[in-house]
This record gives sequence, structure tokens and C-alpha cells, in this order.
Amino acid sequence: MESFLDQEISGDDFYSCLAAEYQDRATSEVYVDCEWRHSVLFAEKGRAALAGGPVAPFDPANVPWGRKVLDSELPELQEARGRLIAALDNGGRDDRGCACAKAQRYYDGWVEQASDNEFGVDGAFFGGRGGPVQPERVASEKVAFYEALTECEAAAADQDFVIYFGFDKFNLTSAAMAVIDEVANFTKEFNNPTVNVVGHTDTSGSIAYNQGLSQRRSNAVANALAAQGVTVGAVGAEGETSPAVPTGDGVREPLNRRAVIEVR
Repeated sequence: MESFLDQEISGDDFYSCLAAEYQDRATSEVYVDCEWRHSVLFAEKGRAALAGGPVAPFDPANVPWGRKVLDSELPELQEARGRLIAALDNGGRDDRGCACAKAQRYYDGWVEQASDNEFGVDGAFFGGRGGPVQPERVASEKVAFYEALTECEAAAADQDFVIYFGFDKFNLTSAAMAVIDEVANFTKEFNNPTVNVVGHTDTSGSIAYNQGLSQRRSNAVANALAAQGVTVGAVGAEGETSPAVPTGDGVREPLNRRAVIEVR
């Protein structure tokens, strides 16, 4: 274990950052808490991360050191673990790996502290209450986890959706409404991030007319999203100035008649 604690870890990808986070935690367990058993577990996870994983966050219903998370703590820990895994599996490891690595480190720290019951769940030392030896540290780990998770989920939620329109149209077809539904379901998975909408046109028609048409398209999409409970931020229009497919003037290009939904 000492070789891992002394190892120099570099890189800004998810697994390098995760290894560094576990190294820091394992070091703290040895030199601050004098918890060799826990330090070994965090070091093992760090070495696995250096090898490229996979490394899952602790399961609070089955902690590896044989102690039990209090029943009162378990539901929130399980829900939080589900959110973390969803963020990791939806691009968090790639888009903002170090934030997600920090979230996993503090989640595992939260589990450890919430199960740190030296005298058992029914320990007489605590008047039959059992519970964490240092509840203030449980709270500290939880706060750090949720702060990092917010950034991790934001990275995972970054995605663009595109709705297409007919020539000189801004009505939403059944295909467009299917995209609206997809966006609504997607944002619910990530704690309802803000969505921006930008309308576009092809180059057929005047610049002024296309600017107005693109605004009508973005307004139609924004209204449909809001009706589904999606939080809509900026609603903009770029007319014919930012084509998906570059063309000359006066060209009816279906791929340019669109509204882009930016989930950020």
C-alpha cells in the first residue's frame, strides 16, 4: 500500500483523477484517522483506477468492511449512488472526468463515515442509538459529494437535440414532438438543467424574413418544452447565418431548417 501512497499520479482523465482522489483519501485514512483497513480499501480502488477500471462506488447496502449503514441513512445513500452512476454512464467520465472522480471519492467517503459504527448499530456506548462516531464528518462528506455531483451531472447533461421544420414552416410535427418528449425525459434524469433554444433557416428568402422565421421556430420549441416542465433559458434566433450545411443564397436545404435545443 505504501508504494501506492507515494506514487506520482498525473493526467486529467477520469481514471487518473479517480486514482489521485483515492490516493489522497487513503493517505488521510492512514495519517489522520489511523484507519489502516479503510486505507487499504481506498488504495485498492486507486490502483484499479490506474489500471483503467472499472471502479464502482461503494454499495451502501453491502459495505466491504463488515459494518452496517444505519437504516435511516440508507435510502438517501442509495438514491445518491443511482444519480452518480447515471451521470458517469451518460458521459460524465468523458466530459468532466475530474469532477465526477471527486464526486465518487466523496460518495465513498460518505458511505464510510455513515457506516463508521465502532460499537455496532445497537451499540450501548451511544445509549442504544448506534450511529456514526463522527456525525459532523458524515455531514461534511455529504456536502462535498453533492457539490461535486452537481458539476458531474452538468457535464453528463451537456447534449444538443435538433428539431427540423418544413419549408417556410414553424409548426411542430409529430416527429418534432417526439424530440420534445425525449428532451423532457432526458432533463428529468439530470435534475432539470436549463435548456437553451436557437432557431435557424435555410438561405431561401430574405435575410430579414429568415431572421423572423427562425425566431418563430425557436419560440414554438421553447413553448412546447415549457409545457412539458422543462426549464427554458435563452430563446434565440440566428436566421440563415449559421447553416448546418453551407450553401449558396436561395437554396432550400432541409437540414438547415431547424431549431437546436442545447441542454447545459
